[in-house]
Amino acid sequence: MTSRLLSGALLAALLLPASTAPALAGPAPDASERAVARTTLTVRAPGCEGCEITAQSALTSDYEDVWQSGPVEVVDGVATFRVPTDRTAGLSMSLRAPWERRLGYVTVVAMRYAGTQAGDVVSKREARGKRRASACWAGTTEPSYEMTLRTRKVRVVGVGPGKVPGTLAWARTTQDWLAPVRRVFRGVMGGQDIDFCEPG
Repeated sequence: MTSRLLSGALLAALLLPASTAPALAGPAPDASERAVARTTLTVRAPGCEGCEITAQSALTSDYEDVWQSGPVEVVDGVATFRVPTDRTAGLSMSLRAPWERRLGYVTVVAMRYAGTQAGDVVSKREARGKRRASACWAGTTEPSYEMTLRTRKVRVVGVGPGKVPGTLAWARTTQDWLAPVRRVFRGVMGGQDIDFCEPG
């Protein structure tokens, strides 16, 4: 008798139209299946046409958890990134300019020079006088954010004898930043690895 009742219930369920069939309970989607909040980061880089900018995010709290974009070319003075919003904290940017030669490192954007505060506008002359800077942005919770970078072709010590063309790159308006602050050379920041930033 029991088997007949079960079979009848099963048959009734199978005959129901899809729109009226009872929903089957299943596990809730985990975080990886949910939509990830993203921030559209618009980087204005006048004077750096053809430069390739790469964004990366890494914190000292987890050396294995690194986010990195592909290189984005500056076209008509603009490069745009879609960054997971929670990865904007600890975000840094590196760039390669068409004029660079035999540097032995990758140019890094200075988000904040020592002695400046968030919101300060930094000129080339001021940037060239700096000896310490942070590459680390404190980030944003907004769905869109815009920042302007300044770049200047400068002569730097590279690989081989003499000086070579390099790049001075910095945020025109000083950003909220994270430690560490590290050594730069006449404002020029470079690196051979991703900058790991200290959580705020």
